[in-house]
Amino acid sequence: MRPSFGRHSQPSRRPAARWLATLWALSLAPLLGLWPPAALAYDTHLRRYPYLTDVVEGWATINWATDQSSATSVVRWGRAGAESCTAHTAVATSSTINVNQVLLYQWKAQLALKPDTEYCYRIYQGSAPEIDLLGSDRSPRFRTQLPAGSSKAFSFAVFGDWGEVDDNGNNPDQANLMRQIAASGARFAITTGDNGYPSGSQANYGDLVQKGQGLSGVFGPTFWAVAGASIPLFPAIGNHGLGSSTPNHPQILAFPQDRAVASSGGRYVKDSYCCLNGTSPASYASAWYAFDAGNARFYVLHAAWSETNIGQSDEYANDYDYHWAPGTPQYQWLVNDLATHPSKLKFAFLHYPLYSDNSTEGSDQFLQGGDRLEGLLSRSGVNIMFSGHAHSYQRNIKPHSDSLISYVTGGGGAKLAPVGGKGCSSVDAYALGWSYSANGGAGAGSACGAAPVPVAASQVFHFLLVRVNGTQVTVTPTDSRGRTFDVQVYEFARLPDTQPPSPPANLQAALTPTGAVALSWPAATDNVAVTSYVIMRNRSTVATLGADTRAYRDTAVTPGATYRYEVVATDQAGNRSAPSPAATVAIPATSTSLPIYLPVAYA
Repeated sequence: MRPSFGRHSQPSRRPAARWLATLWALSLAPLLGLWPPAALAYDTHLRRYPYLTDVVEGWATINWATDQSSATSVVRWGRAGAESCTAHTAVATSSTINVNQVLLYQWKAQLALKPDTEYCYRIYQGSAPEIDLLGSDRSPRFRTQLPAGSSKAFSFAVFGDWGEVDDNGNNPDQANLMRQIAASGARFAITTGDNGYPSGSQANYGDLVQKGQGLSGVFGPTFWAVAGASIPLFPAIGNHGLGSSTPNHPQILAFPQDRAVASSGGRYVKDSYCCLNGTSPASYASAWYAFDAGNARFYVLHAAWSETNIGQSDEYANDYDYHWAPGTPQYQWLVNDLATHPSKLKFAFLHYPLYSDNSTEGSDQFLQGGDRLEGLLSRSGVNIMFSGHAHSYQRNIKPHSDSLISYVTGGGGAKLAPVGGKGCSSVDAYALGWSYSANGGAGAGSACGAAPVPVAASQVFHFLLVRVNGTQVTVTPTDSRGRTFDVQVYEFARLPDTQPPSPPANLQAALTPTGAVALSWPAATDNVAVTSYVIMRNRSTVATLGADTRAYRDTAVTPGATYRYEVVATDQAGNRSAPSPAATVAIPATSTSLPIYLPVAYA
């Protein structure tokens, strides 16, 4: 199945080369363990179909991989419906990756765009003649992120524990799920970790060609290639793929989040860990960051540890001591970021589950309690926590006042597991699981809470479609066949907005030839949104302007008088900024010659 997006299409400039490559792939590739897609609509130099990451504010990163036949690659893009999909060009940068002993170039190009705008794009390799890597595939389309503070409704997808294939490189349920996500209307997707099995390596991520055990579970042609060209991905880190001996960590290289990490002060690098609870020195990924979309803030957090490096403790305890104990870098970062965004809807995404009735991947008690992560998120207004690790579905109610709603969504494609083997907890409102070994190997469903017992594994493989409309949040679990279940609608009251906007800076004042005073100033900033500007003359209000107006002409001035001007920004909650630095204008008594302009500090 080949991805198809938008309406713009350009044929390959190398039809003969593509025909020969196809003939080679169909005749020799199976003998070498390679896998030609059913329809080679894209050029055979392309090894990872283009996919989006880091779509935040007005930015977007487009990623893809190729063979090493050319050391140059570019992306061309344009505003969909307003200009050509190749109107603008950005040169991509590359890193060499090793996918099952095949060296490829991993490319990325970061684009500066307009927020909440639809774009289309194409990717090219080499020069003179340049190869259109998408061949006869249509140009993918995507929409950039909603600006912070926007009240526009939007949806996002959540899934986790995926990227697993059988010995032949197949996973029909995961392929079905990717098609459901692609058709869901989600603006972006976030995972709850374990992105690629068994170890989150570049081989597990794979490419469009190679197929086999542990190969191409993510970038195979029926998996993320189906959705990723139009839906940006923000993955949380899991224990599968936490460590890597390569200089560039596979997840960090494959799913760059440069703008989100930098703008939130997060961390997305390999770090040295040593040696709490008797654990051995190790180099692991550290991955946490936040970003805004409309009226919500999203926290992609690190709750994972290696199961092969537990020392005298266990993985949950080690994760807590390294990542969540008070004073640790991630915990302190989260405390500060939550405090500076008090009035937004908030969602948290991490790997280890707060509450889980899975027999082997149970609740993480080190995250529970009012003095732990659970309490911090609850007190800071986080509305829902999403986690994975347990390969099942589970919705939990709040067990106490210092808690929050939480979901386990670990049914993205990895082998499923049952629920309730050790009983169903009182906080478990609805859970689905699956066993492959029950009833003589025929398989059997399991359930907790109000859930009916599933009769097929396809009912347990799932993702969550989350719609945000003002303060109303609807969570719609959807299985791999497109059937919805356990749909929940939440109405969240926002915390009071007590944070004022920043003072307008650099107020400019000038006398016009007609004797009026012209004022202008740059935009102020706010944690939600600036709604108006108040113009003050000699400390009395003379006008109130909308947020999009940053200029004012004062005609009610008297020759020979001197005026002191200031501007105050306000937000929807009525918070007022401190006044801008003042600008003083002396009006000439008999002429309209050059003004006397004296910016002074407010006193």
